[in-house]
Amino acid sequence: MPEKIAILADSGSDVPAELLQKYDNIEVAPMLVTMAGKEYRDNVDITPEEFYARLGQEDQFPKTAAPTQGSVEASVDKLRKRGFDHIIGITVSARLSTTFGIFTNVARETTDIKMDVINTKNIGIGSGLFAVYAEEMIDCGQTFDETMTFLKQSVKNSRTFFYIPSLKYLRAGGRIGRVAGLIGSVLNIKPVIATDSDGIYFPVAKARSEQKAISKMVALVEKLISSHKSVRVGVANGADVPLQEKVYDRLHSTFPQLKIYRGSISPALGVHTGPGLVGVGVQVGEGE
Repeated sequence: MPEKIAILADSGSDVPAELLQKYDNIEVAPMLVTMAGKEYRDNVDITPEEFYARLGQEDQFPKTAAPTQGSVEASVDKLRKRGFDHIIGITVSARLSTTFGIFTNVARETTDIKMDVINTKNIGIGSGLFAVYAEEMIDCGQTFDETMTFLKQSVKNSRTFFYIPSLKYLRAGGRIGRVAGLIGSVLNIKPVIATDSDGIYFPVAKARSEQKAISKMVALVEKLISSHKSVRVGVANGADVPLQEKVYDRLHSTFPQLKIYRGSISPALGVHTGPGLVGVGVQVGEGE
């Protein structure tokens, strides 16, 4: 009997919207965002547009939390009722969120469905592209075990890069990681940040202007894409669509045959990065 394989991701993985619209085997467990004392389910009760419109008006920095175990179990139950008997769990870096641990607990306690979880060691669109890769393999008839093997092998070479105008949100949210050394070092520095092999933020480039920072980021992305045969790429923004489109256009002109996804940074991630972010995820497949 053929396996019925589903995907369960957290909302911080920013699974491309077109993938969610196309497939009925994907569920998203929402992270939580607290603004002005009220709790919202990420991308359910509050949209990126609503979040960024309010962000600069709040007296206190918003806070975030991982999906509750109950919400993850509810997502599993939805997939169970649709007849799926295998679930691929996809989460943002375990070094940036406790989500991986929560998903793993649910997988351990779910006995009637075979569930395994991937710590992508990425975040945002970089993590969401693992769902794209998983769907490609499911569509090609790969088994659950084969798909999980390839997904886990692909973690080591996959990366998320992002440019942010200011470090204050990373610092306030406690997600500063190895970027801390940049604070106070240079006035108005424009950093490009990436996730390292452990899934921790680190500064991969810095510049004195936005234009130069974007150019450095695009060059890093192009080098990674060119180094591998099997890649998935996505560009996402936090309240700066024009800048996202500039990055998209530059990548598309260099790799015209490559499918490049576009989307918004979820509110749960925007809490820690602030407005003006543009990120690029590169998911490298087939254990390259």
